[in-house]
Amino acid sequence: MKSVTLTAAIATITILPLMVMPFASADFLYYIILIILAALRLRCAESASILLLCTLICAAIGILLRNPLPIFRPWERLGLFACMLAGIGPLFSGGINAQLSQRLFQNLALSCLLVGALSACCAAIGINRGGAVFSGLTPHSMILGPVAGIGFLYAMHKTMHCYAAGKGLPGLLMTGGIACLAALLLSSSRSALLSTTAGAAYLILRVPRGRGLILLLGGFTAFLLLPFAGELTEGLFHKMDSSREAGSIFSSRAELWSDRWQEFREHPLFGVGFASQSIISFSHSLQSGIIEPGSSYLGCLSMLGLVGSLPLFMLLATALRHGMRKTAFPPLAVVVLLFFCVHMIFEGYLISAGSVLCVLLWSCISATLAGKT
Repeated sequence: MKSVTLTAAIATITILPLMVMPFASADFLYYIILIILAALRLRCAESASILLLCTLICAAIGILLRNPLPIFRPWERLGLFACMLAGIGPLFSGGINAQLSQRLFQNLALSCLLVGALSACCAAIGINRGGAVFSGLTPHSMILGPVAGIGFLYAMHKTMHCYAAGKGLPGLLMTGGIACLAALLLSSSRSALLSTTAGAAYLILRVPRGRGLILLLGGFTAFLLLPFAGELTEGLFHKMDSSREAGSIFSSRAELWSDRWQEFREHPLFGVGFASQSIISFSHSLQSGIIEPGSSYLGCLSMLGLVGSLPLFMLLATALRHGMRKTAFPPLAVVVLLFFCVHMIFEGYLISAGSVLCVLLWSCISATLAGKT
């Protein structure tokens, strides 16, 4: 057990820079820890996920069939994705892998709480790494939003768990959760706010006792944040006004969704190629190779086709069903997984192994399948 705790701690320390630094600055340690974790998990493995193996094989076939543009580096990205599934995801199971998955997820969720709370502290003293939209300690507001949302769900889950166990209310944890909520609002991420609401609503509906306490704490939080409501929600309202002027609340995603759906219709079986596009949404993609799918689900369909996407979607559904079948206090992993299921409608990182959100997602899936967390 000590070796699992130490391994998870080292992995967390090397993954944490992805939350607070651009990927190019943190990639070396990330690559190293993925290789080490993959080797450890393979050594301890008793079985491998057939669904994930099918996805990887289909992705390789898709690249061979479509021969995507070299700028997208499909083989390199597929190799990174395979390493991430092996080292963090549920590609290998059995042995101590379940314990490692649970411990790593708990550490990463706690890291989200710390980054979100410290980002709120940065806002209070006027520190912001980003531009017009607040990003706190993270490289971008679209990272801060979901990270702070997961941190808030972590604090909410642990608070309710302590109350249900008769241990009282953890004041420091509650303070961190309120700070994460403030950081989430400051990030102006509508998708992260909606996803956090979905996860929180599920937790409230599933807790065996303490719904009155949740309402009381919610009112107390609103009272604390009310004096700062204008500053906290200014960015959100600005985005909503801009969307209404563009004719739709989904105006920032509609064109991307249309492009991905068109790619899927043109290549329905194996897609346009792993981590690739046939309809170039942004001109800078041809120089940088950076892809903005607009949606994880549509992005997978367009890049992997039905043959490669269905195993992924089946695994996601299996993990969600496995977590929701728990009759006792709902596990944190399934609460966060529900967050991701909603968030991935609007953001495309399901197969983007270089994204910290992808790492958090697959750690969550692995922990959910491993059992109670």
